[in-house]
Amino acid sequence: MSSLIRNDRRWLGLVLLMATIGCNALPNWGPFREVPDRLPGMATPAEKMAALRKLAKDAGARNAEEKQQVVHDLTKAIREEPDGMIRAEIINTLAHYPAPASDQVLRAALDDPDPDVRLAACKAWAYRGSPEAIELLAAAAQKDSDKDVRLAAVRALGKSKSPAAVSALGGLLDDGDPAVRYATIGSLRQVTGQDFGDQVEPWRQYVRGEGPPAVKAPSLAERWRNMF
Repeated sequence: MSSLIRNDRRWLGLVLLMATIGCNALPNWGPFREVPDRLPGMATPAEKMAALRKLAKDAGARNAEEKQQVVHDLTKAIREEPDGMIRAEIINTLAHYPAPASDQVLRAALDDPDPDVRLAACKAWAYRGSPEAIELLAAAAQKDSDKDVRLAAVRALGKSKSPAAVSALGGLLDDGDPAVRYATIGSLRQVTGQDFGDQVEPWRQYVRGEGPPAVKAPSLAERWRNMF
């Protein structure tokens, strides 16, 4: 069974088939079955995005063989895709197809030159929640050169709901960026189910295992000052 997502003509074949007969008319459709090109030319980024989002949406309905083929084809596609926006959407799609091969792509995506791809990878690792995911997200939160990627990694640690994320987040409470510190507190709330307000020190005490600190609810003015 040959790959649909091999070049732009096959992208276009997939997109045109979906648009012409409708996705609901494909009860036994294999996502990577050969589809003839309907028109010459290239698939637009919007058409590629639509096809990828369809793959993500239908992930739960696919059998193991189909999922394996999706991962295989998208792994090849991302290596050849020059558009960072499309690479990011491929990462978003692979988040719904957990497998060793897709995890390998997600690891590489954290080093992609496009920050949007790295941001998508952070969100994808939140779905995994594995020890490796926590380690990779912690590294991205600490070291990425892009602030938005760092914030995405911090939020992904919170969404992971993994107890292992507490230690990783604790190391970010002293970050030099106020936005990172504020996002870290929000993620600690998610992971621990605790709420010690918006001040950093009570959270430091909690992460160090010094027991639940007594916290006075800060005023609105104090909340604002703590952000900066």
